[in-house]
Amino acid sequence: MTLKIGFLVNPIAGLGGKKAWKGTDEMESAWDFFEEGEKYSFERVNKALESLSTDLPLMFYYCGNPMGEEIIKKFSFDCEEVYSPKESRTTALDTQNASKLFLEKEVDLVLFVGGDGTARDVTSIIDVTIPVLGIPSGVKMFSGCFLYRPQDLGDILDEMINGDLTYSPEDIMDVNEDLFRENKVQATLYGHLMVPQKAGLIQGGKVSSSVNSIEVYESISLELKEEFNILQGITVLGTGSTVFHVLKTLEVEKTLLGVDILIDGKIQQRDVDEETLYQKSKDQSIQIILTPIGGQGFLLGRGNQQISSKVLRNAKEVKIVIISSEQKLETIDNLELDLDEPLELTDIKNGYIKVLTGYHQYSLKRINIMLSG
Repeated sequence: MTLKIGFLVNPIAGLGGKKAWKGTDEMESAWDFFEEGEKYSFERVNKALESLSTDLPLMFYYCGNPMGEEIIKKFSFDCEEVYSPKESRTTALDTQNASKLFLEKEVDLVLFVGGDGTARDVTSIIDVTIPVLGIPSGVKMFSGCFLYRPQDLGDILDEMINGDLTYSPEDIMDVNEDLFRENKVQATLYGHLMVPQKAGLIQGGKVSSSVNSIEVYESISLELKEEFNILQGITVLGTGSTVFHVLKTLEVEKTLLGVDILIDGKIQQRDVDEETLYQKSKDQSIQIILTPIGGQGFLLGRGNQQISSKVLRNAKEVKIVIISSEQKLETIDNLELDLDEPLELTDIKNGYIKVLTGYHQYSLKRINIMLSG
C-alpha cells in the first residue's frame, strides 16, 4: 500500500514567536522577514521529513513555492505538484484551494506545516473526511492536531501504513489575534479534524483548568516571595493566566499573554521579544517563572518562543520556577520543553522537575526536552 499524502506549508508560520507578535495571521511584515531568509517553518518541516525512512511507500502531492516545493524536492520521495499559488505571498485562500485538490486526489492524509491559523483553514475544507496531521510551527498551537515534535512524523507514518493507528476527531481552536495582542483571549471552535492517535506523539488540544480561588494564587505567590525572592533581582515572567493571577496577588500588573521582565519587584519591560531578553540576560543571574499549558504540558516552545535557547545560554545562571494548581497538573502526563538547541538545565534532575503548587507544596513531574529547532 502506498500512502498518498497531501503536503502544504505555511511559509510564514512561527515567524512571530520570537518577535512577540502573538501570531502571523494578519502580519504582512512577516513576509519581509521570510523573503530576507527567516524560514522557521522550513526548518521544522525538514526535521519532520528527515525522520522518514526511504523504504516507506509514500507519494506526496505538494504545492509549488513557497508552500512546499523547495523542501520536498530535497528528498527522494515520489511526488507530484497539484497546486501552484498565483502570488509569492500566499494567503489562507491558497491553503483552502490546495486542500480542495487534495480531496480530489483522494489522499490518505493531509500533512500541513503551521499553527492554529493554518489548521483552521484546512478544517474549513477537509473537516473530518480524511486524516489530517500538523507539523508544529506556529505561535498558536492549542488545537489537537499537532505532533509533539516534527521528528516524530516517521513513527506516525510507519504505523499508518501498517494499520496500527486509530483516529478520532480533535477540536480545532483559534484566537482573535488582534484581541490576543491586547491581552484578551477570544477563542473560537472552528470545527474538527480526524487525527491519528498515538500516546506521546500527538499533543492533543489545550485543556482549560477550572477557575482557581484567590487563596491558591496567594499561596503560590507567598512561596515565590519568601523562597525564591522574586521581588529581588531579575525575573522573567512567562505567559498564561496562572502567572498573571499569581503576580497580581503581589500587586504586580503583568501582561496576560506576553513575556515581561521584573527587576526588584517592578515591571521594567512588558511583552518583550527574544532580542530584548537576550540583551537583558547577558551575564546575569535570572529566574524564569513558567506555567504549563493545560492538557499539553508545554512550558517553552508554544506561544513563548522568545524565551529561547539563545537567551538561556546567554545568562550567567538560570533558575526555572514552574507554578501550577494541582487541578491543572492532573490534566498533564509530562511537562515538555521544545527547544531549538541542546541545553542542560540544573533544575531538571533525572528527568524530573519540581512544580510549585502552594505554600511549601511541590509536586515532582517528569519533564521531556525535545529538540525541534
